Order: sequence, then C-alpha cells, then structure tokens
Amino acid sequence: MKALKKIFIGLGILVVLIVAAGIILPVVFKDDIKKAIDAEIAKSVNADVVFDADNFSLLVFSNFPNITAQINELGVFNRAPFEGIPLFVVNQLNIEINLKDVLFGDQLRLKGITLINPQINIQVMKDGTANYDIAIPSTDTVTTTEEPSSFSFGIDHWEIVDGELVYDDKSIPFFTSLKGLNHSGSGDFNEKQFDLKTLTKADSLTVGYDGTDYITDKKALVNMVISISEDYSKFTFRENTVGLNDFALGFDGWFKMNEASYDMDIAYKTKESSFKTLLSLVPGMYTQSFSGLKASGDLQFSGLVKGTYSDTQMPAFNLAALVKDGMFQYPDLPTAVNNINMDLFVDNKDGVIENTLVDLKKLHLDFGSNPVDAKARIENLKDYRMAASLAAKLNLAELTKMFPMEGLEMKGTFTVNASANGVYDSIKHIIPAVDVAMGLTDGFVKSSEFPIPLETLNMASTVKNTSGKMAETVINVSNFSMMMDGERFDASALLQNLDDYTWDIKAKGGVDIEKMMKIFPVEGMTLAGKVKADLQTKGKYSDVTASRYDRLPTSGSASLKDFKYSTADLPPVIISTAEMNFDPKKIELKTLQGTIGKSDFKTDGLVTNYMGFVMGENETLKGTVNFSSNLMDLNEFMTETEATTTTDSATYSVIQLPKNVDFLLKSNLKTVKMMDYTLTDAIGDITVKDGIANLSNVKFNMLGGGFVINGTYNPVDIQHPKYDFGLKIDNLSIQEAAHSFSIIKQYAPIAGMTTGSFSSDFKINGELTPEMMPNMATVNGSGILKIAEAAVAQSKLISGITSLTKLDNTDNVTLKDVLMSASIKDGKLSVKPFDVKFGSYKTTVSGSTGLGGALDYALKMNVPAGKLGTQFQSLLGGNKDPNSEIPLNIGLGGTFLNPKPQLLLADQKEQVKEVLTNTAQEKGKELVTEAVKGTDAKTLVNNLLGKKDSTKTDSTKTTTTQPIQDVLKNKMQNLLKKKKN
Repeated sequence: MKALKKIFIGLGILVVLIVAAGIILPVVFKDDIKKAIDAEIAKSVNADVVFDADNFSLLVFSNFPNITAQINELGVFNRAPFEGIPLFVVNQLNIEINLKDVLFGDQLRLKGITLINPQINIQVMKDGTANYDIAIPSTDTVTTTEEPSSFSFGIDHWEIVDGELVYDDKSIPFFTSLKGLNHSGSGDFNEKQFDLKTLTKADSLTVGYDGTDYITDKKALVNMVISISEDYSKFTFRENTVGLNDFALGFDGWFKMNEASYDMDIAYKTKESSFKTLLSLVPGMYTQSFSGLKASGDLQFSGLVKGTYSDTQMPAFNLAALVKDGMFQYPDLPTAVNNINMDLFVDNKDGVIENTLVDLKKLHLDFGSNPVDAKARIENLKDYRMAASLAAKLNLAELTKMFPMEGLEMKGTFTVNASANGVYDSIKHIIPAVDVAMGLTDGFVKSSEFPIPLETLNMASTVKNTSGKMAETVINVSNFSMMMDGERFDASALLQNLDDYTWDIKAKGGVDIEKMMKIFPVEGMTLAGKVKADLQTKGKYSDVTASRYDRLPTSGSASLKDFKYSTADLPPVIISTAEMNFDPKKIELKTLQGTIGKSDFKTDGLVTNYMGFVMGENETLKGTVNFSSNLMDLNEFMTETEATTTTDSATYSVIQLPKNVDFLLKSNLKTVKMMDYTLTDAIGDITVKDGIANLSNVKFNMLGGGFVINGTYNPVDIQHPKYDFGLKIDNLSIQEAAHSFSIIKQYAPIAGMTTGSFSSDFKINGELTPEMMPNMATVNGSGILKIAEAAVAQSKLISGITSLTKLDNTDNVTLKDVLMSASIKDGKLSVKPFDVKFGSYKTTVSGSTGLGGALDYALKMNVPAGKLGTQFQSLLGGNKDPNSEIPLNIGLGGTFLNPKPQLLLADQKEQVKEVLTNTAQEKGKELVTEAVKGTDAKTLVNNLLGKKDSTKTDSTKTTTTQPIQDVLKNKMQNLLKKKKN
C-alpha cells in the first residue's frame, strides 16, 4: 500500500509539473522565441512581416512533447517593385518546435507547420522578377565563419486548411488559381531515401496559358506516395491518383532532376473506365445535377512521357483515348445523345514537336435523330499534311431539348458537309483542297427577355478550292435573309482569290439594333437605333492599294435614326439622325447630328480612303468635316480617377488621338468646357494626323478676353505629352489671368494685386503630366506683353521699397502704355527693362522671378534731388540743384512673400549685386527642385489655375504619417475578413 501510495504521489507530482509547465513555459520562453523570430526575419527577409505580439502564443499540450508556436493574423507584404502587394496572409500559423531544444538547446528545430486560411499570391513579371524572391542576399565576398542560425529545419509534416493560391507568371506566361485548397504532407527529409506522402484537394482549379484558360473552375484531387532518393533528385511514383472533377488518372514511373535537364519515364491511365467521368470535364456539364445525369459507355485513356526535357529537347509522348457506345441524357429531358464512339491517338516518337501525329480515326454521335460524323489525320505540325471530314445535319429544335438553354428557343435545320485534303503552309501560301457546304433553313431564334423573334432565317454558303492554291479559293454566302418584327434584311457575299481579295457584296434592308441586342445581349453595353441600308460593292484589293477607285464600283446609301450607345465608362452617345452616300472614292456624310453626354454636335463632310482603311493594314482614313456644337463638354472625354489625397478629388488622363486618321475639322463651337475653363464662340481649323492635333487660327473668348491659338498638341508619347502654342491674347484682366493660370501666379504673383488688363503675343511650349496638367519644370516661352493702363497697391513688395527710400507718395505703382519683353526658360521668368511709376517717380524695372518665387530685380528710380532725405545727401556730390534727378539704384531679392530690397551704393554696387545674384540663383534652383520633387500633379495643376490646394496641409501645423505597419495591418485584416465572408 505504501508503495502504491508513493506511486500515486509521484504521478500526482508529475501531473502538477506538467500542468505547471503548460502554464509557465509559454510565459517564460514566449519573449525569447518571439525575439528569435524577429531577429531571423530582419536578418534574412526583404519584406514587411506584419503580426501583433499579442497574437503570438505558445501551446504545450496540443502536440506534446513538441511545443507549438501559434501566430494569428500574419502577413508578408512585398517591397519594391511589388510595393504593398500581399505575398502571404494567413489567419493562423502553427509551428511545432522540439521541446527538448527549447529547454536545453541553443537552436529551435522546426518539426511541423500548419496554415489555416492562408492566401498566397505569387507574381512574376515579364523580366523574371518574382515577388517571392524576398531573401536578403549575402554581401560577403570572402570566406568567413558565419554565425549559426537560431533555427534548423527538421520538418516531417505540414498542412494547409482552406487556403487560396494564385500563381501568375507573366514571363512564361502561365497562370493558375486554387481555391478551397486543403493539403497535407509528411516525410522525413533528414533521411537520404524516404517516402513523401501528400494529399491535396481543391474546390476550384483554373489553369491558363498566354491569356487562354485551359482548365476552368474544376475540382482537383492529388493523392500521392512518392519515393524520393538520390539526394532528393529522383522521384518514383508508387501509389497515386490525380483527378479533375470525376476524371482521375494514375501514374507509374519516375522523374529525375539533373543540373540542366529533366529525365522521365512516366506512364498514365484512367482509374475508371466509365465514360461519365470524361463528361465531368466538359464545360457547363459538371453542375449540381451531374450526379443525376444518365450516362453509359466505356472509356480508355492512357499515355506516356519518356525522355529528356531541357531548353533544346522535349521528351517523346503519346496519348490514346477510346470511347465505346457512349450515351448521356440530362435528367427530366426526353432526348439523349447516343452512339458516342471516338478513337483518338496522338503520338510523338522523338520529342520534336513538328513530328507529332494527331489521328482522330473516328468520331460519331447521334443528337437524337441527328447524326454527326468526323475524322481527321494531321501527320505533322510543320506543314500540316491533313485529311479531314465532317458531316452533320442538326434539327435545332431537337438540339435545344438535349442541351436546354434557359430562355432561348431555336428552330430550323442546320447542315454541314466539309472535307479538307492536302498541306497547309502559311509561308508558301498553300492550303488543303477544301469543299465545304453549310446551310440553314427556316431558322427561328427567340429570347425570353424579348418576345420578338428572328424569323425565316435562311443561309447557304460554300467554300471551295480544288488545287490548294489560295488564289483559286471561292467563298460564297448566298441568300442570307431574316425577318424581325415585319422588317426584312437580305445580304449576299462572294469572295475569291485569297492572294488578291476579290469581292462582290450586297446588303439591303433594315435592322432594329435595340431588338437585336435584346436577343443577343452584350454585358455592360446598351445599343439602340434603326439602320437602313441599300449597298453594293465590287472590287479587288490590289485596286484599293493602288487607289484605282474607278475599278471599284461601289454605290448605295445608309441611314441611322435614334441611335443610342452607352457603357459604364463613357458618356452616352445619341445620334438622332445620320445619312450618307457611298461611291468608290468617298463617303458623303450628308448629315450627322446628336449628343455625347451633355455635348451636342452636328457634322457634315467627306470621308475618303475608307475602303483602304477597312480592308488594308496601316491605311489612313482621311476626311474634311464641318463640326458645330452649342455645347461641347470635353471633361466628359477625360477619364476621371480618384486622386491619392486626404480629400476626395479627381484628376484627368491624357486625351489620346488616333494615329491612323488624317482629318480636318472645321469647328464652330458656341460653348466649350475644359477642366475649369469655359470657352465661347470658338472657331478655327483643327487637323488631326498621325496622332497629333494641329490648331490653326483657333479663336475663342475666355475670362473676358479674346484668344487666338496656333500650334500643336502631341500626345503620341502618352507618358510625356507635349504642347507648342503661339498665343495671342487681347484685353484680358490681369487679375483674372493671375487667378486662372498658374504660370502667371508662379512667376508674377503680384499680378493678383494688379488692376487693369493686358494683351500678349506669346509663344509657349512644354510637357503635360499624365494627368493632363502642365509640367511647370518644362515650360519655355517668350513674347511681348502690352499693358495699356494698370495699377498696383497694398503690396508687401511696394511697402518695403517705400520703407527703404523714405520717399512719400510711393505706395501706388502705375503702368501706362507698357511694352514688356519676357521669356521663360529653365524655371525662370526674365523681363527686359520696362518703365513704371512709383507714385510720381519714374522707375525702370528688369530682372527675373524663379519658379519657387525667388526675386532678382534691379530698379532704377529717378528721384529729384530735393526729395532725397539726409541719408542720400552723399549721392548728390556737388550737385545742389533740387530739381535734378538722381538715379536711385535698388536691388530686390528675397521672395514675393518676404521681399528684401537693398540700396545699391556706388562703392558696393557690384559686390552687392553679385551676392544677391548668386543667392537668388541658388535659392531658385533649390525651390525649383523642391517644387517639382515635392509637389504632386494635383498641386501643380492647382498652382497653374491659381487655386489653393485643399489637400495640402498647412506647413505650420503638425502632421502625422500613419506607420507603414498600420497600413499593411489594415490591408491584411480586410483580406482575412473577405476570406471569412
């Protein structure tokens, strides 16, 4: 009893110790482990790793005798060039660590990893730059003794629970997406040879290559036992199953990774012989009702891949698919697809892709009472030696019973008989001999969304070539006709000679576009209107390219009424009426009028080379069009995007012009709105050619003044659009100009305090930003400013000069009949000497203003000797005539907000001038750099327009920047919430 009692006491003590350890160990070792993780991340990872210390914990009993480090809400976010893009976000990460190492060792050995709700986003750019390449490379160039890492990896099991994986590699280009991913694996990587066991399931698998999806939203299963040997380079398949939906394959053989190639000998075949499993891969068939689908028949699917894969070599491969006596029928539908038989063999014996044989020996199926037969043999993939045939007769009404499309009713008989024999070689312009006949009789299409059907659809077409020469091909579409809501449309087309296209096309009738869109809707687009046409055209393409229009008999007319076009991205287009006549040389646009959003328009004119534009390559559409409008709101044509600021605002994108048009627009526009400006009575010629707009004598009124513009707008380089204009301005308010144009506000801020008006003849050029705003650092210009009469008062600049000179009556500055020569270059506005009056004192002004507001001016003020105070008596010398004028030289530096006038005495004039000039130049450079570097596009635009930037924080106020970790943490939590939802 005493011994038993001691045993119970010992067990009790052991239990207490274990419980105590479970409570104490997480507290004692938590900070050490967290510190070790942070240090290892900082040392080895070039990314932002986001997790909260409060979400870090240690669990002793969940995987005892290992200890589990648990991290909730962990995210890894990339840095340049993938700034802020999540690479890895997980709701919970569990890492099993050897407890013995925690207690007694100096390293933490990882034993297992579990990811719960991970989101993995792998991206590779075209140049091969990958967002998963976040390891910090070693900078050591000499052999050193490295300090051992705090971690070692002895992982023998891992698990992913309900994850998402996206792999987007634009360098291949390859794309795959896995949703609802559950994966587990185990294997002892410490052994030289071991079995790797993995089980992977995914609710949705999508695989694409070069923009085309080859597997879309399929369920996936991979269950494998792979023997790994030869230093982890050889993989031998033992027990395995790979499945998509209900279709599953098994693998036998091996795969070996070499230094510059891969060797393999793998055979595969279906796990089941049921034809229904193959149907599960057909798009649209694997739905919730698939389990109730009636199906029978046998399937054999097998193949192999054997040989070497490298940059210069492919392995041999083959594939065989055989279907016998297949049948399927949708639940609750009376008609089945019967007698499905297929024999397909694809073979490549040497790994040279061009030597691949594709042999569809037989394909037969009966759609109810409608048989389809096909076969095809292509002996290589270089010159495509082929022999193929297809024959089918389909009752469309019966077909819709087998493949029901909700809300769509079809009738009619469609037939096709086609054969092709010979060689296809695009380089030698050789095609197989072909004989194709297709026809539709008594066709009928009706949609539940629109009750008016397309009726009496009839069409007969043939394609024939008996020699294999492209010049002897004849394509004939005859007797196409249809009726919709009592309106008939007929057309026919004969196309011959694919080396020199020869055509004969006729079309006559009317079409209601809105009704057609109801029958065949296009997502995101609305179209309406009635088209009537009576057209006939004949000709050869060689005559088009040689401009032999007299050999191209084309005639007819077309009209469009009540046309409407709208999408989510553009303002709605409405054409109330359009009429045009055709001949081989031109389209006469008799009238075209309508609206685009708020804008109205009316046009007429001629369009030439339309046949070359439609049928040729790199042909230019030419024309002369009269364009008039009562209101043209150009802001609707600029894409508005949310600006990245602290307040809601928008920027505009560059207006691109088509490069393959050569149009002269003779414009007469009553009102034009562009950004914050309103133009009235705009007339002039605008030529659009090669993607550039040339403005010729374009006149308009704006801000109370008259403008004439000649020059170019060039957006060919969309990132650096350019302008080069000659501006003539008549009688424009100086204050209006200062408030509206940032060039004036930047270089001549005193204009905002100046009354009066001015005229100008000025040339100006530079770049626009991608937001369609002037790039101030690139502005260059020169010209003459004419000021009839103007006045300035209550200026800090004027009061400073008054304070310096101690002269009376200098608080008001007046300008009369001034001709000012000015130029802008390298961020500086320079003016040649011009005369103003400070009160009654004539003063000559010259100098410059920098982009940042730096002043560098010289003022020569003629002051009667009697007006000078005692501080200037030394300037008089022996001259005691009180009426003689003494030139008073004043240097003006500083900035407009903080002007610094100084008197330039004779004995220090050159020295002071040099110091002021150097200071102004350095300050100007500094401010230019600061203005360009530190100002976003929106601020520069507001400066140009003379507006205060509401998004810019007052520099006198304290600002706080949200730490990057907080921004990324919010982004991570939003991703996790979306995943849970």
